[in-house]
Amino acid sequence: MTTGLSRTGLLLAGLLFGTQLQAAATDDYLGGLKALEGGDREQGLYLLEQAAIAGQVDAQFRLGELLSGQHGERWLRAAVRQGSRPAAVSLAQRYYDNARYRRAAQCWLHAAQQGSSEAQARLGALQVVGYGLPKDQVQAYAWLNLAASEGDAEVIGLRDKLAEQLTAVQRDAGEALSRDLTLHPPVLPGEPPCGE
Repeated sequence: MTTGLSRTGLLLAGLLFGTQLQAAATDDYLGGLKALEGGDREQGLYLLEQAAIAGQVDAQFRLGELLSGQHGERWLRAAVRQGSRPAAVSLAQRYYDNARYRRAAQCWLHAAQQGSSEAQARLGALQVVGYGLPKDQVQAYAWLNLAASEGDAEVIGLRDKLAEQLTAVQRDAGEALSRDLTLHPPVLPGEPPCGE
C-alpha cells in the first residue's frame, strides 16, 4: 500500500512541477513580448529564449522570427517539431530566400498538409517554374485550386491564368488532384522532414 501511495505522490508532484514550469515559461514569454514592446530588445530576447528553452512553442516561433541566420532557423525548426504551422511557413520562406528551394518546398508541403492556403499557393507557384519541385502545370493548378478555395483574389487570378494554358482534360485532372493533395501530398525523396 505504501508503494502505491508513493507512486501516486510522485505522479502528482511531477504534474505540479510540470505545470509550474509551463506557467514560468508563459510568464517569460509574456515578459519578453512586453520588454520588446518597451524597446528593451536584450531583455526581451533573453526572456523569449528562456521560454523557448522550456518548450513554449509561441516563444520558439517568435524568437525564430526575430533572430537571423542559423540561430533563428534553430528556433523555427523547434516550433515546427511541436506542430507550429506559421513556423513551417516562415522557415520555408527563409529557405526560399536563400535559394534552398527543395527545403522550402518540404516546409511548404508540411504547412500545406496542415491547411495553410499560403503554403498551397507557394507550392503551386514553385511547380509552375520548377523550383524545388518538378515543373508540373497540372499539379501546380491543383495546389492553386486548393489555395483559391480560401477566396484570396490574387490566388484565384493566378489559378485562372494558369487554367487558360491548360486543356480541359488537364484542368479536370488538376481539380481531381486538388481534392487529394492534403491527404496524400507529394514526397521529396532525400529531403529531411521540415523541422529537422
